[in-house]
Amino acid sequence: MKSSNISYRIILGLLLTLSLGLLIPQTAFGQTEKIGIVSYTPPKGWNKTPKENIVAFSDINQTTGGFCIITVYGAIASVGNPQNDFASEWYKLAVKPFNAEANPRTETQSAEGWTVIGSGAAIELEGSKPAVMMLTVFSGFGKTVSFVAVFNDKSYATQIEAFIGSVEVDKTTAPSPTNSNSNNNNRSNAAPGKFGSMSYTKPAGWSEQQFQDGVVFKPSDLPADENLAIQIMPPLNASGTLEQALRQSFDEAAAMYNGTKMYQADGNYSKNAARKSFNGWEYIRGKGGLNINQTESGLEVFVVKINNRFERVAVLESRKYCGGASRYYATDRRSYRNAIENFLFSLQFADFNEPALQTGSTKGGGIAGVWQGSTQSTEATALRLEVFSPVFLSNGQVYFGPVFPLEGLDGLNTRIPPELNTRHWGTYTFSGGRGFIQLPFANIPIRTEGDKLIITKNQTDWPFYKLNSVDGATFNGTYVLGAVNGKIPAITFTSDGRFTDNGAMKEMYHEYISCINPAAAPGSGTYEVKDYSVLFNYSDGRRIKLAFLGAEYTKGNASPATLRMSYNEDKLTRQ
Repeated sequence: MKSSNISYRIILGLLLTLSLGLLIPQTAFGQTEKIGIVSYTPPKGWNKTPKENIVAFSDINQTTGGFCIITVYGAIASVGNPQNDFASEWYKLAVKPFNAEANPRTETQSAEGWTVIGSGAAIELEGSKPAVMMLTVFSGFGKTVSFVAVFNDKSYATQIEAFIGSVEVDKTTAPSPTNSNSNNNNRSNAAPGKFGSMSYTKPAGWSEQQFQDGVVFKPSDLPADENLAIQIMPPLNASGTLEQALRQSFDEAAAMYNGTKMYQADGNYSKNAARKSFNGWEYIRGKGGLNINQTESGLEVFVVKINNRFERVAVLESRKYCGGASRYYATDRRSYRNAIENFLFSLQFADFNEPALQTGSTKGGGIAGVWQGSTQSTEATALRLEVFSPVFLSNGQVYFGPVFPLEGLDGLNTRIPPELNTRHWGTYTFSGGRGFIQLPFANIPIRTEGDKLIITKNQTDWPFYKLNSVDGATFNGTYVLGAVNGKIPAITFTSDGRFTDNGAMKEMYHEYISCINPAAAPGSGTYEVKDYSVLFNYSDGRRIKLAFLGAEYTKGNASPATLRMSYNEDKLTRQ
């Protein structure tokens, strides 16, 4: 499709009325370029910054302070229809990075089997006069292509319109499933990749690029102004300790990324003590800061000892400000951190035999399941009661801590949390109505009395009661939280599995840096309850999980007066 067949003046006019007014002379454009199935003609003399399946062109007027950045996002698979494609792209490219309104006014044009939806928003950027952000999304033939323009000077409007008008999209070529030009992006997640003696599983939704000296993975939904990459490094064939291998690997990774190591209290990086994983191999990990082109980044290095060599993985991530105050790393997002930990602890090696391990479930016999009760705080600074929800798994694992797993138990690999939090995870034995919880800090006696589980802690018996399964639970009605900044967060459920959120999800997600809270914007979609988790599938493509223990809930009543949801068991009151 030749995009000049569609009128963009209507869309552009919508954007310009936000703050700029009308315009100006033409600027010369260069030779036609291509990214995947997208051809375009970039403005002459503008700076070009290519990334994986993304290319940006920028121009800055040093005299006036005016600037313009045009970014092309190569083809990805459509999420279903043009409206959903636009909603998904708007959330990723406008709401997340610029805090734009969630439901903007749009203009739509169609031609030759393509639907083009455009919108824009006035935005505020630090150190700049007010600017405009414009998004144009092409949808058709199972593909989606997006263009973003950010500018603060009306003199750039003609260049933007001419650029979009030069675009051609090939409707005959199949898109990649994610924003990636990887040669291996269509490989099934179930089929492991290989690098040397290492086998790995690509995180779902991440791109993969293979090189002679490593493999690089990047999340396809990463905001355009952030960076995050997992990189498999070449193995280190050397003698010595894990600590020595970590030091050498951190130095190599810093040089590989052309970064200067930043000093912190305990040196250039902090590290965890070397230990043996549930897979049987020994490992160590460290994290520090790098200064790359006067920008702070985080570098994490994971080193595994296999026979007479060290296998290595590096994680490089940007560090950003949110709203000029709070700072965050890309991996502060739960979804990215979970993907990284699952990747690291699923690594396998051709010359290492891992132990056979059983998968844990709350649906086994005996005391397997989720229980709830109160017990004395484990903190040494104060004596107080805390609600505990211990989890006993069929494979002998136990979780005994004051905070239930943040996203519930659905999809949780229960072997990984003990690697990250040794204090609250352990094992248990139980036979003939009695047993013990074995934790790193104590052995705690347990016994059953009727329908109660008695946990003896600090020489005191504490009764716990088993929670019912919540699988297949449905809700019906509008529920609210207490007022936040003068507004009442609410969420509406229907018993056929649909929801509409108006602020409640943002609060129950309990991430107070808005830039990394996936529930920051309201939305709607479908929900499903299983394994003490509620899975919210938004129509704009977001996927969010909240813990749901089912306390004070029975399946026969979809509209109880109150619902308790999230790991914090936030109280929702029916209207």
